[in-house]
Amino acid sequence: MLISARLTLKQHRFEVGAAVLAALVLGALALIVDYRLRAINVPGGCFEAWLSGGGADGAGDCSGPVQAFAAINEEEAGKVLAAMAVLPFVIGLLAGVPIVGRELESRTVQTAWSLSGSRLRWLMRQLAPIAILAVVAVTFAALAANGLEATRQPWYHSGFSDVTLHGPPVVGRAVGALGLGLLLGAWLGRTLPAFIVGALVSLILVSSVSAMSSAWLDSQKAVIPDVSSQDPGTWAGIQMGSLWLAPDGTKITDDAAFALVPSAEPDPYAWLHGQGYRDVLVGVPQDVAMGWATYDVLIFGLIGAASLGGAMLVVDRRRPT
Repeated sequence: MLISARLTLKQHRFEVGAAVLAALVLGALALIVDYRLRAINVPGGCFEAWLSGGGADGAGDCSGPVQAFAAINEEEAGKVLAAMAVLPFVIGLLAGVPIVGRELESRTVQTAWSLSGSRLRWLMRQLAPIAILAVVAVTFAALAANGLEATRQPWYHSGFSDVTLHGPPVVGRAVGALGLGLLLGAWLGRTLPAFIVGALVSLILVSSVSAMSSAWLDSQKAVIPDVSSQDPGTWAGIQMGSLWLAPDGTKITDDAAFALVPSAEPDPYAWLHGQGYRDVLVGVPQDVAMGWATYDVLIFGLIGAASLGGAMLVVDRRRPT
């Protein structure tokens, strides 16, 4: 078993090595940036003072450390997390495509299959060591990015925009890309075309899942009690507009509310508040919004499982070229 795994990794050392190195480097960068942010040691309450006080003018003594934090957060942390959007697909395709695709491309697959006795057993022996190494590497990067996201989080009211850039969703996406790469390599029998098609399919999948995420988020929105649309305060979540509550509790839109205001009134907000109307925030609290991470993992996990099943079918029935 160990000998077989070593031979498999040696055969695909360039792709596997590149994938693992990319994950290790990005994970190390996440740890370094996380340390740099923590080293600033922003005093408690400074982020709130900055956000509620209108920036540097209202932050007082907090201005210096918060500005230093914000600079590293924008210039370094943001770039590391942006790279995490690409990393799982790079690792998955680099690890998955050559497993069958290279054997077919080099026309050595017939010998490999005949020596193994079972094509599916051969496929599992080829896949297992590569998949384990790739998943371990991407898990390291995902955990490092998770720590970085937690450190930079006080600067924002919600981390939903980064929900797929750290933690389990990164691993789930890598598993999905690995299965996809395996299937495309077995189906197309050429590594470069499989990489190109895999990249295009990955873009389509990410776009589709993003649309699903937006639709799901829209279904979760509700009135956030005791929070003004003009002053969200310390509420953490995603603001998705505002509306007005009439004195009887009826919900009306901004346009409908302002249509009630007499044209001579200089301050529509003051008039509406004087009549008992209350402007409220509509949105999704952060703890609810972050629940999408579970669905993202499940979606890409199912894509990986379905792709693995498809690859097994292709390998079992394909005629060597």
